[in-house]
Amino acid sequence: MNLEEKIAKLNELADKIEEDIGVEESLKIFEESVKLANECMLALNDCKGKLVVLQEKVRKLTDEN
Repeated sequence: MNLEEKIAKLNELADKIEEDIGVEESLKIFEESVKLANECMLALNDCKGKLVVLQEKVRKLTDEN
C-alpha cells in the first residue's frame, strides 16, 4: 500500500471509529490506525530525507554557476 492509500485508509478508519461500534472493535481500529500512522510517518521522514539531499545537490549546482 502506498502513502496515499494509507492516508485514505486512515480516513476510513477515523470515520468507522466514529460509528456506534463496541469497545473491542474500536480498539482494533485504533491499533490499526496507530500502525498505519507510524508507517505514514516513516514514509514522510524518508521523503524529507530525500528532499534534503536533492536540495543540497541543487544548491551545489547553483553555487557552481
